[in-house]
Amino acid sequence: MLELTRPEIGHAGIGRPRADQPGVGLLFNGALTDLLGVRPDAVEFLSIIPERFWQDFGRDRSERFAPLPDEVALLDELASRHTLVAHGVGLSIASGSTFDVDHVRQLADWHRRYRFAWISEHLSAVRVQTEVTPDHHAGLALPLAWDRDLLDMLSERVNRVQDILGTRLLLENGVVHTPVPGSDMSEEDFMNALVRRTGCGLLLDLHNLHVNAVNLGLDADRFINGLDLDAVGEIHVAGGNSLFGAYLDSHAGACPSGVWGLLERTAPRCRNLLGVTFEFHETYFPGLGDAGVLGQLQQMRAALAA
Repeated sequence: MLELTRPEIGHAGIGRPRADQPGVGLLFNGALTDLLGVRPDAVEFLSIIPERFWQDFGRDRSERFAPLPDEVALLDELASRHTLVAHGVGLSIASGSTFDVDHVRQLADWHRRYRFAWISEHLSAVRVQTEVTPDHHAGLALPLAWDRDLLDMLSERVNRVQDILGTRLLLENGVVHTPVPGSDMSEEDFMNALVRRTGCGLLLDLHNLHVNAVNLGLDADRFINGLDLDAVGEIHVAGGNSLFGAYLDSHAGACPSGVWGLLERTAPRCRNLLGVTFEFHETYFPGLGDAGVLGQLQQMRAALAA
C-alpha cells in the first residue's frame, strides 16, 4: 500500500508551517500572478490544474500532448518559489466507457518533472462515449450509483493510477445534481470502501457538501461523521452563487459562513491533513481583490488554529 507522507511545505522557509500542522494554499489561476509575486509568503503551497499547461489533441493523434510554452514558463517560475500540488480535472476516472491511461502517464511525466507534494482528482464521470467520439465532455459531473460494480471497476483503476504515478491519489467528493436511487451504499461508505481496497486518500471538498445541503437537504455533518477522516489528505473551501433557484459550486468568491463552520468542526479531526485550499474562479477576482483573497487565507488559518 502506498503511503501519504507529510511533505516539507514551502521553499527556503517561505511560509513554512510547523511540521505537524496543515498548510494553507490556493488553487492557482492567472488572476493570482501579481499577488503571489508580491506576497509569495501568503501561502504554504499552490494547487495547480495540470491540464491548464498542456494541449490535448485527442486519443486518435500519434503525438497527443503538447506543452503550452507560455503557461509552462509560468509554471516553472511558480515551482521555483512554491511547493506545488496537482489537482487534475480531466481523468474522469468513473466513466464506464473509457479509462484514459495515456492521460495518467502524461500526469506522471509532469510529476517526475515538478515533484508534486500530492496529487488529487475528482471521483466523478464527465466523459461519455458517443457515435462521434469516445471523449465527449458532458459539461458537468454525471450522477453515479454507489454500487459494488462501480466499486470493483474503480478499485482496479485507482490501483493502476497509483502504480503509474508512483504516489497515493486523493479523490474528491462531488456535487450531487440528481441522486441515483437504490444505490448499494452511501457516498461516504463508498469512499471508505475505496480507501480500504486501494489505499488511496481523500480530498474533502466542504463547499461541495454545502451545495448538497442547500440544494438537496443532505446533512453535511452526517456525511463527515461517516467518513474515514484519517484518509483525508486535503480539504477544499470555496464560494458559490444561486441561479434559477439552485445553488452552484461556481467558486464565485468568498466562502459562505456554513463552509467556515464545517472547516472549524472538521479539520481538527483529520489527523493526516496536509493542506486546506481556497478555490475561486478568476472571473470573480474583481469582487475579491488581493485583500479579499488574503482575508480568506487569514480566515482559513484562524479556523485551523481554533
